[in-house]
Amino acid sequence: MADNSSWGLGDGSTRTSGAQQEYWFSLRLRVDAPAQLWQAAALRCLSQSDLTQDEVEDLIGPIEDPSITDCLMMLALPERIPGCTRLDTTLQQSAAGAPAAARERSDAME
Repeated sequence: MADNSSWGLGDGSTRTSGAQQEYWFSLRLRVDAPAQLWQAAALRCLSQSDLTQDEVEDLIGPIEDPSITDCLMMLALPERIPGCTRLDTTLQQSAAGAPAAARERSDAME
């Protein structure tokens, strides 16, 4: 059985030096139930902010026509990862045709 203790990020030792390191993280998904995805994203919006139902729909679309990219961004990305600065986030549709991309710029890039 393979040793996955370091998850492919070096030797698994903890580095405490001041040197900054950048990593690239990839996640590939297939959306099987858009309404279920929307419900989870809406719940996250409502539980983490003071948004109204109308504001949630402005952000991620209505349940009948959800913005898949916005729902995925809402659910897949934590607000912050302790000890890290998010540099860039890109989400692209991989289906046939012209890919639709959603991009989120971090505070560090503004």
